[in-house]
Amino acid sequence: MMTKTVYVCQNCNSDNVEVKAWVKPNRNNEYQEEIGEEVGWCCDEQLHAVIEAVELNEDAKVIGFQVFGEDGTTQEGLTHPLMEDSSSVYSLKQAHQMLTGNDDNQWQLLTIWDTDIENPR
Repeated sequence: MMTKTVYVCQNCNSDNVEVKAWVKPNRNNEYQEEIGEEVGWCCDEQLHAVIEAVELNEDAKVIGFQVFGEDGTTQEGLTHPLMEDSSSVYSLKQAHQMLTGNDDNQWQLLTIWDTDIENPR
C-alpha cells in the first residue's frame, strides 16, 4: 500500500491549509522549506491552527464534512442537531450553515476522509 504525506489542520483534519515557507522571490518564488512549528491557516475553518503532517493512503480524498460538539463543552462528542446521524456527510457550505449563529462555540467542523466512514450518506 502506497502512502502520501498530507498537511492537515490539527483541529478539523482538513487538508485545505496554508503554511508559511521560505521562497526565493527572484527565482520565480522557488520553494526552499517551510518555516517549521509556526501556526498555519485552515481555509475551511477560516482560523489560525496548528498544521501537522500525517501519512494517508495515496488515493485518500476528502468526501465531506460533519459538525460535532467541541471538546471540553457540554456538546462534546455529540452530532449537531441538524445532522441526520454520524454517517451523514455534508458539503462545506452545509456544515458552515450549521455553525452559523453558533454563539456558544459548542460545535466544531470535522473533515471526513473516504476512509473515516464505511458507508457514508
